[in-house]
Amino acid sequence: MFSRYAAVVKNLRGILLFDADEKGVKGLLDSVVRRFKYRNVGVSPSMLDRRMDCFEEHLGGKPFVELAYPVKGLIKLTRLIESEFGVERIVAEGVVLASVHVSPILGVGKNVIDLLEPLEVDRVESRVELKPRDLKLHMRIADYSVLDLYQWSVEGARRLWHVRDPHELVRERRERIAGDKRRYWRLQRGDTSPSPFLLYVDPVQRVTSSKSFLKRLRRLPEEETAAGLAILTVVLLR
Repeated sequence: MFSRYAAVVKNLRGILLFDADEKGVKGLLDSVVRRFKYRNVGVSPSMLDRRMDCFEEHLGGKPFVELAYPVKGLIKLTRLIESEFGVERIVAEGVVLASVHVSPILGVGKNVIDLLEPLEVDRVESRVELKPRDLKLHMRIADYSVLDLYQWSVEGARRLWHVRDPHELVRERRERIAGDKRRYWRLQRGDTSPSPFLLYVDPVQRVTSSKSFLKRLRRLPEEETAAGLAILTVVLLR
């Protein structure tokens, strides 16, 4: 399990997420294959189970690679997020695996925003028409967002096991995201109608909406579970 994790984490460009029932999404994946033919795109076990037909031709690093949990405790975190926040397994698993792989999520299709709504805490909208080089640049920036926020947000998540009131932690994370959004200033220099380009997702900021989440979370091992609770970016590819 850990050896498969170590083998893919270095060359991973993002982790795929889409509505498995959305019509036409298989065609959208063709552009993902073309765009990332020299890098790997991670696919969660539950996504493979739902839509194996989308991946079998391109598995093994062409560009899709099946992801694995590095430690079994994170499987329990996936189940916890799924049940407490009412998201699909593919969403909960995608968020946890993106966190432990320190990777953005690549959200494909129109319906992915609705899938992530229970965990979305902020977003970046674009007022410019993105050319391929612009998209490439901002996908790289989204990668930096996850990397730069990772250690801080994971260490902060560990406070959930110790604080009585998580509101201060939530406020700090909200402010940190507001600062990170300034990276995307180029997307505001246009006059087209604004459309979502990137989402921030953070289960930690949603703890106050679930009375039992903290109680159940504290039954899980702190160090390895916190690794699955980073602030993440989701680049929307539609």
